[in-house]
Amino acid sequence: MVRATVAASALAVSLLAGCDSALEVENVTAIEADDVRNAESAELWANGSLIAVQEGWDAMLLLLSAASDELRFVGQFAWWDELDRGDLTSPDNAGLNEVFPSIGAAQWFAEEAIGLLDSLNQAGELVDPEPLARAYLYGAIIYPTLADGMEDYAPSDLTEAGPPLGPDNMVGLYDSAIDFATAGLALQPGGDLERDLLAARARARHARQVWQRIRPPPADVSGEGFVADAEAAADARAALAVDPSDWRLEFDFPLFILLSRTAEVTNCLVSMRFGDRYVYPTADNQRADSVRLRDPIDDVPDPTVDRVVFQIFQVPGPCPFKTLTVLSAQEMHLIAAEDALAGADTATFAAAVNQVRAFEGLTAWSAASGVTARDMLIHERQARLFLTGRRLGDLYRFDIDSDSWDPESVAATEPGTLYPIPRDEINANCYLNGSCG
Repeated sequence: MVRATVAASALAVSLLAGCDSALEVENVTAIEADDVRNAESAELWANGSLIAVQEGWDAMLLLLSAASDELRFVGQFAWWDELDRGDLTSPDNAGLNEVFPSIGAAQWFAEEAIGLLDSLNQAGELVDPEPLARAYLYGAIIYPTLADGMEDYAPSDLTEAGPPLGPDNMVGLYDSAIDFATAGLALQPGGDLERDLLAARARARHARQVWQRIRPPPADVSGEGFVADAEAAADARAALAVDPSDWRLEFDFPLFILLSRTAEVTNCLVSMRFGDRYVYPTADNQRADSVRLRDPIDDVPDPTVDRVVFQIFQVPGPCPFKTLTVLSAQEMHLIAAEDALAGADTATFAAAVNQVRAFEGLTAWSAASGVTARDMLIHERQARLFLTGRRLGDLYRFDIDSDSWDPESVAATEPGTLYPIPRDEINANCYLNGSCG
C-alpha cells in the first residue's frame, strides 16, 4: 500500500534590525532548484513524484471514467455531459482542459525524478536505492495511464515545449513503463515495493496489448476481445508469489492536503454520479441509493461496487478525502486468467478467477454455472476493477457500448477513440500551433 504523506510547514523570519525599510527583508526560506538536486534530497524527490503522479493519475481516472459507463452526468457543468455521451474528440472541452495540467505535470515530475536519482545512483552518491525504486514505480504507473486515455501527447520540459509523440507512437509510453519497472526491480527492493513493481509491469504489459487492440479505431473485437501476454501473466503471478493476500496499492488523498478530482466531481460538485449499470440512483438522481450490479452466479449486489460507492465515496465527512485503488492482487489474478482463457486453458482460467471470487466471498465459477467463461471474465473485470480506469478499454475491445453514449457519438461509431491534446496545451506549444520559429 502506498500512502502519500505531505508535511508542509513554513516559518517566515523577518529580521528588521539594520534595515532602512520594513520592506528590506531577506527571504530565508528561498532555495534554488540546484540546491535540492543531490542525494540528500532523494527522499523528497520520490515523495514529490508520488504527489504529482497521484494528482495526474486521478485526473486521468476522472476522464476515463466519465467516458465509460462508470460515471453518469447529472446536471452541472455540461462539459461532463459531453464526455458522458461519448463525444470525446473536442480539444475545447473544459473538463479536459481543466484537469490536463495535472496529467502533464505528473509525467514530467516522474521522468525528472527518475533521471536525477538514476544519475546520482550511477555516480555512487545514492546510499539507499529505495527512493529511486519508488520513482521508477511512479513512472511505471503514470505512463500507461496517460497512454490509456490520450490519443497523442507532447512531453515538454517546464517552459520548453516539445513536439508531439504522434498517435502511433503512444505505445512507447507502455514500453517506457515496462522499462521503468524493470529498472526498479533490478535494484532488488524486496517486500511490497518488489510486489508493486512486478504488478505495475504486469499491468503495463497487459494494457499495451489492450491499446494495440483498440488503436487506431475502430477497435479490433476479433477473438472475443481477449488479449494474451505470457510475460504479463508471469509478472502477475510473480507479484502474487511475493504477496498472496488480497492486497491493494492505493493512493490516498488526505484532507486539506491533496484533492481527488474524481471525488470532487462526484461527491462535492455532484456533476456526475455512479452509472446506472452499477447503482440505483436516489430520488433526486444526484447520488447512489443502492447497488444495481449483481453477481451472475450468486445474484447478490456486487461487493466491490458496494465497497467503492458506500465505504469510500458516499461516506459522512468531507467529500474530497478518499483512498483509491491503483493496482491490486485481484487485477493480477484477472491478468493471469485472461491470458489462460485466450489460450483456451479453462482450468487455469477457473483457478485464477475463482481466487478473485474467493477474496470477495462469492461462489466459484465453473462451466456448469450457466455463465460462459468470457462473460465471467468481463463481469469480474467490470466489478473488481471498478473505478480504476480500465473500463473504457474493456468496453471498446469487448464490443460493449456505454448505456450513456449517443448512438452517433464517436465513442459508439469509432470505438477506440481517446482524448485529443487539449486546446490550452495546443495554444501553449509552438509545435502544436505551428508557431515555432
